[in-house]
Amino acid sequence: MSKKILLENIKKYDKSNMKDMILSFPNQIRDSFEIMKNFKVQNNDFNNILVCGMGGSAIAGDICKEITHDSSDLFLYVNRDYKLPKWVDKKTLVIISSYSGNTEETISCYKESMKRKIKPVVITTGGFLLDQAIKNNQSHIKFPSGFQPRAAIGYSISLLMLILNKFKVIKNNLIHEIENSLSVIEKQNNQLSMLNNHNESIVLAGKIYNKFAIIYIDNHLESIALRFRCQLAENAKILSSHFIFPEQNHNEIEAFEKSCKKDLAIVWIYTNNDYEKIKDRMIFTSRILKSIKNQYNVVKTESHNIQNILTLINFFDWVSYYCAMYNKIDPTPVNSIKKIKSMI
Repeated sequence: MSKKILLENIKKYDKSNMKDMILSFPNQIRDSFEIMKNFKVQNNDFNNILVCGMGGSAIAGDICKEITHDSSDLFLYVNRDYKLPKWVDKKTLVIISSYSGNTEETISCYKESMKRKIKPVVITTGGFLLDQAIKNNQSHIKFPSGFQPRAAIGYSISLLMLILNKFKVIKNNLIHEIENSLSVIEKQNNQLSMLNNHNESIVLAGKIYNKFAIIYIDNHLESIALRFRCQLAENAKILSSHFIFPEQNHNEIEAFEKSCKKDLAIVWIYTNNDYEKIKDRMIFTSRILKSIKNQYNVVKTESHNIQNILTLINFFDWVSYYCAMYNKIDPTPVNSIKKIKSMI
């Protein structure tokens, strides 16, 4: 697609300016530090952590879990449900995260935490959850509204990481790594917003927008693949799937023997932090699946893992956006999601 046609499609179809929301990703991270400056911790004696949320709020929990996997002694569990797990008690740091403050499943978890006499930390822009947190004198973080929830991922990740730091679950070095990533993210973000033939997110979008994308990644970074899959669904209205390695080699690899390969595209995601054996398995699997012509590698080799994670999130958000432009679709509306909510 030419620069001229792409620009015309953006003007015609991006009616709610999703492009600027994606561009705001590093500013959301920076703003989160300001929001958290006056946050006070009342108690930090916990045995485990529970993050309750849906959609982008839950994915932010997944991402934080993967970032802190090797640096925290406490287990972090992400709960996408109406109910709290049975093991949750007063020794659990419960974080209730909902962009709108009105997410049905998350409100249900909040109410159950109250019944168990657990005081959760609430992250939201407003709604029922903010009203209740204020009324019950509970720790809460209010951040800016006006975004699509999925487009506020910079806030969701950063605020959650800063909360974990305030509660001494993670050390300051991880927070410094987030701050030090900002210049790298901003540089990439600006490059990916440019409409030219060197823009790798536009190139990849042009190859997968009319395919069924299968996304493969090291199991330690599954949240990146899940985020990409969700963004393709919500922004570009594209079905896709994701799977992790090495698990793929123990089941899914066999499915390609009889599958129709013509409309498939495989996106391989690599970083310099991948476990070497897993990287080898991914490379060998790609060779075995050479009959699938549409295979594309995305490689990140930033100075540390957090930079890889944040730049990958940003990169794939742009890919999903340009897929929407290729498909001549407004990336903002989520009409089916709204319809489901109206029926419940």
